[in-house]
Amino acid sequence: MKRLLLGASALLVAALLSGCVVSLPDSGPVVDADLSGEQDADRASTIDAPPPQPGESRLEIVNGFLEAMMAWPISTSVAKEYLTDDAAEEWDPESTVVYSDLGKPREDVGTVRIRMRDAAQLDESGGWESRLTPDRSVLRFQVTIEDGEFRIIDPPDSLAVSSSWFKDRYRQASLYFFDPTAQVLVPEPVFVPVGRTFATSLVSALLAGPPRRLRDIVTTYVPPHLTVGLSVPVDDGVATLDLGGDAPEIRSDQALRLLAQLAATLRQEPSISALRVSIGGKELDVSGGTSLYDVESADAFDPSDTASTGVLYGLRRGRLVVGDVGDLRPVDGPFGWTPHDLSSFAVSPRGDRVAAVTADRREVLTAPLRALRRDAGIEVLTTGDNLARPTWDASGRLWLLDRTATGARVVVVSHGAQVREVAIPQVSGEKVRRILVSRDGTRLVALVDGRRGERLVAVRVVLDNRGRVDQVIEPTVIWSTRALHAVDVAWTGVAELAVLTPARPGALFGVETVSVDGATVGVGTLSTMVPGRILGLASEPYADSPVYAVGRTSLVDVPTGEQLPDMAPVRDLDFAG
Repeated sequence: MKRLLLGASALLVAALLSGCVVSLPDSGPVVDADLSGEQDADRASTIDAPPPQPGESRLEIVNGFLEAMMAWPISTSVAKEYLTDDAAEEWDPESTVVYSDLGKPREDVGTVRIRMRDAAQLDESGGWESRLTPDRSVLRFQVTIEDGEFRIIDPPDSLAVSSSWFKDRYRQASLYFFDPTAQVLVPEPVFVPVGRTFATSLVSALLAGPPRRLRDIVTTYVPPHLTVGLSVPVDDGVATLDLGGDAPEIRSDQALRLLAQLAATLRQEPSISALRVSIGGKELDVSGGTSLYDVESADAFDPSDTASTGVLYGLRRGRLVVGDVGDLRPVDGPFGWTPHDLSSFAVSPRGDRVAAVTADRREVLTAPLRALRRDAGIEVLTTGDNLARPTWDASGRLWLLDRTATGARVVVVSHGAQVREVAIPQVSGEKVRRILVSRDGTRLVALVDGRRGERLVAVRVVLDNRGRVDQVIEPTVIWSTRALHAVDVAWTGVAELAVLTPARPGALFGVETVSVDGATVGVGTLSTMVPGRILGLASEPYADSPVYAVGRTSLVDVPTGEQLPDMAPVRDLDFAG
């Protein structure tokens, strides 16, 4: 039976994998492509890969192998039939490569070469790792004759699948580890197969521990060499995890963090509300003498769950105001008592401190958000040449961008007043307009201008066990454009940002979401147009929190398009962070 080589994927998928914005529509409704990350497993049809047929050519064997790698549910048994006996015994692909299309195959002295277009690599945990360079985007198959038939000697060490296949069968979720202080849960986005094995796949990935590229950034309290069974049974909301392996002696503080990691990871499955965990047949006790652990208990380590959640802040006639839509009042603290000439501000996620930049952008001021005594003062924290809006993480580190004549300087202020410049690859010394830090403090994103347009650069922050910044590594461009000028950037999820760009300045603006790891396939995305004179975005790092497009006297709920009631003029309206 003749097989056709895989044809071209849709142009849209290719554009998505390219990571570049081509254009924005002038009008239209919200396009909601699975914002919650939920995917309907029923739409992923079963694929029964056909085995090799007698007399097939080299090209047909290679093509059959490529098709067999996309069997669904996932199985490599048929794909191994296209390999020599020795290769089939050894082949155990550890990662996945996603491509938009395949080029024309080339055959040369028993070797078949096929170029993958827009190929990207996933790491061993399922995390989106990187776009493949041109030299790594070529699949090479050495084909020999075994028992009178062509067979492949050297299969790739990754599953190679098309983006159209991948986006229907995988969803992005997060594995939860701890930062080096052991106080903050850190979400790490990964791709997991949809369907009944979703929870089991999440647990298996968490048990495997952080991938190599993260081992300086996060830590885990999951003991090594544990395994999970064929499934994670869920009965009346309770997931039972009977983990195989030796049951080590686990202190109560370690058990608490182990349970928090499992709970934060598994509560992404909506049917799970509590856990019961055993290791090697020995049940893990929860404080209070019960073996049942409510998944909401993980909030104790969640940096997104803070005292300021859901509270809006803004500047009105020089005073800092606080409240919700339609009811913003001056804060009962130094920045609310008297007017100040400010260009921007940021409230800490804990809701206890304010950092504000003066109108001349030369000084950063700080004060308690609220105070009982009128003599509570405002202090000058540090100075600069052209300071941008500050940004906080949930551990109280304040990050500052100074846009000097020689390029960006990034400064972190920790432990109240320790000011230190941090060298950030692809950011320091560049023309940078804005920085944002994640609530967990392990990611920083910068909006950078360059000769080839604008780009969002995401980096990882390495902390020591006292929470001090050690270094910043792994710069990755997660969004870029040559034609548009971003107005604002905001966190909309633990691993997701929204970018505001003008379609018709002063009249129509586009909002699109970007995955913080740079993934462009298999992620929930929002792309919509918002009418009006929009000045910025206001949002929080929660999947179900509102995303507002902010005007001078109005707000638009971006996902729904609802125009909220007009309010008195306010500047710099946003949530904490």
